[in-house]
Amino acid sequence: MGVPPSMHMPVLCAVMPIAAAYADQVSVEYCDGNMHQLGLMAIVRGEQASGKSVCKSAIDVWKRLLDAEDAVSRKREEAWREQKKNRKANEKAPDDPHVLIRVVPVTVSCSTLLKRLKNAQGHTLFSFGEELDTLRKTNGAGSWSSKYDIYRLSFDRGEWGQDYNSDMAESGMVNVAYNWTMLGTNGALRKCFRSDNIENGLSSRVLVAEMPDASFQKMPKFHKRSAAEEGRIRQAAELLRQRMGEVNVPRLRRTIEQWVEQKRIEAAKDIDHVKDTYRKRAAVIAFRCGVVFHLLENGSRESKACQDFAVVMAEYCLEQQMKAFGRALSKEFVVAEDECQRRSANHSVFDELKPEFTLDHLRQLKRGTCSDKSLRMIISRWMRDGWIEKVGVQCWRKKDSF
Repeated sequence: MGVPPSMHMPVLCAVMPIAAAYADQVSVEYCDGNMHQLGLMAIVRGEQASGKSVCKSAIDVWKRLLDAEDAVSRKREEAWREQKKNRKANEKAPDDPHVLIRVVPVTVSCSTLLKRLKNAQGHTLFSFGEELDTLRKTNGAGSWSSKYDIYRLSFDRGEWGQDYNSDMAESGMVNVAYNWTMLGTNGALRKCFRSDNIENGLSSRVLVAEMPDASFQKMPKFHKRSAAEEGRIRQAAELLRQRMGEVNVPRLRRTIEQWVEQKRIEAAKDIDHVKDTYRKRAAVIAFRCGVVFHLLENGSRESKACQDFAVVMAEYCLEQQMKAFGRALSKEFVVAEDECQRRSANHSVFDELKPEFTLDHLRQLKRGTCSDKSLRMIISRWMRDGWIEKVGVQCWRKKDSF
C-alpha cells in the first residue's frame, strides 16, 4: 500500500522489528566490542484515526511467510491437544510435538511464552498488536502475565525463566529472543510508560515513531500494493532469513561511534541528563537498523547510503524518545519540568558560562535545579574531558579549544 512521504518513517519503524526477526541467525560486533543480535521493539503512536493502519498493512505482508509456517505448526499442536483430551483413562498421553511457532499474540501468559521460546530452535519470536492498550492490560493481569522484565531482557537476548512445581505451568530457562511492534494512541503510551517503565530502562529500548498530525486534512489516498511490490517484500524476508553467522560492519560502527560521541558532548555541555540517557540506546537501535539495511543491500561492505540511514535512524529515535518520555524521565532526575526541552548546543549551559566561572555561576544558570553534588560531578567530567582547567578555589577556566 503506497503511503504519503510523511508516513514513511512510522511505517519503516514499524516493520524494522519483524525484518530483524527474519535475520535472527546474524550476530554483529557493536562499538563497545560486545556481540549483538538484532533485538528490536517499536511503538507507533498517534491520535485516533491518524492513519496507523498503514503500518498494519505493511506488517501483514512482511509476516505472511511466518504466518504460513505457523499455521501448519498450530494445526499439528491442535491435533495433539485433541488426541490428548480424547485418550482413554489408561491410555498413554501422546508426546508433545514441540512445534515451532514464531508469531505469538500480545496477550500471552508467561508460561506459554516460555514454551514458545523453548521450542523456538534459536529463532526470534514476533508479536504485533494494533492496540497498545492490549499490551498494557495483559501485563497488568498479575504476575503470571507480566512481561515488562522479559521485554527488557529481549533487547540483548538476556536469560529468563521460571520454576513451578505444577505440571500445568511451564518451567525452564531460555535466552529471550522476542521482537514486537505495537500501535497505539498517545494516551495509551502514557498509561503504559509510567514512572516504572521510564526509570527501569524499557523506554530507552523501544524505537518510537509518531504519526504526522492529520488535523483538518483531507482523507489520504492509498494505492494497493502490486504483486511485484509484495514479491519484493517476500524476497527481502527470504534474503534476511538466509543470512547467518557474524557480519562485520566496521564503517557502520565508526559512523555510530562518532554520532554517539557528538551527542555526548552536546549533553555534557548542556548538562542534559535526558539526552545523555537516551543517546546510548538510540545508537544501539540505529546500529541494528543499519545492519538490516546492510543485509538487504547484500554487499560485502557498508555503503554510504547504509551509514546515512543509520544516522537518520539514530537522530529520529533520540528525538522521539526524548519527546515521548523526556518529561517523565527528567522528573526521575529531580529537575524542573522544562529541563527536558531540547535546546541548541549554541545556547548550552557550558557555552553560556564566562571564560572563567565559579560554582555559583553554574548554580545560577541551572536555577537551583541541580544539587551541588551533581554540579561538582559535571565539573569533574568537563575537567576529565579536557574542556576546563582549575585556576583557584571553586574557580575554573574554559580552555581555548572550547
